[in-house]
Amino acid sequence: MPMPEEDRRSVVERYGERYGRFGYDSRSLGWTGEKQLVRFGVLTSGFDLRGRTVLDLGCGFGDLNRVLAEQYGDDYRYVGVDLVPQFLDEGRAKYGRDGVDFIEGDLLEVEPPTPCDVVVASGIFNHQLEGMDEYDFIVAVMERALSLSGDGVAMDFLSDRVDYREDPLFYSSPERVLGIAYGLSRNVVLRNDYMPFEFSVFVYKDESFSSEDLVFERFKTGGDRR
Repeated sequence: MPMPEEDRRSVVERYGERYGRFGYDSRSLGWTGEKQLVRFGVLTSGFDLRGRTVLDLGCGFGDLNRVLAEQYGDDYRYVGVDLVPQFLDEGRAKYGRDGVDFIEGDLLEVEPPTPCDVVVASGIFNHQLEGMDEYDFIVAVMERALSLSGDGVAMDFLSDRVDYREDPLFYSSPERVLGIAYGLSRNVVLRNDYMPFEFSVFVYKDESFSSEDLVFERFKTGGDRR
């Protein structure tokens, strides 16, 4: 199921216009730079990514590579997907190397060139949609992402527990998103401990546990970095 055409067009026009004004700048993405590094730090905290392949949906400039490189040097592989060609060109120029790839395409239809261990997404649920219910979009993306991942997914959201509203932003219910995550796995985490009006959800594919101690095997073996 592809992203509705009107929403694809809106994404390309919105961010293309911002890029025309700001160029390679976090303002083109609608963020401030330091906050985005905080988000990336949180999203990568739920997995040990050394030697692993990360698929970044809605990758923008691919700046997730900054955090990955700080943590793992060159010992990771990265595939970034975005609809905005200008962002991808900047990403290739700044981060391109063997093991770092950028693909232009719909995140609901993309076929990564290599199997991926972890799928991350930052900011892709933050705008209202015209051709699709926002929660249906969240379900579709999370299902697709989980199907493409070997280990699990990490995604962030604007929370509806805010003291302000700004159109055309979309504010997700943490309870509802957590319910969606539980529909995909019993091994999930919701983090709302780093910014008051944002949260991240982690969905792990390994749900195995021992009937003797009722502790997830992934937790016992140190499969994440929390």
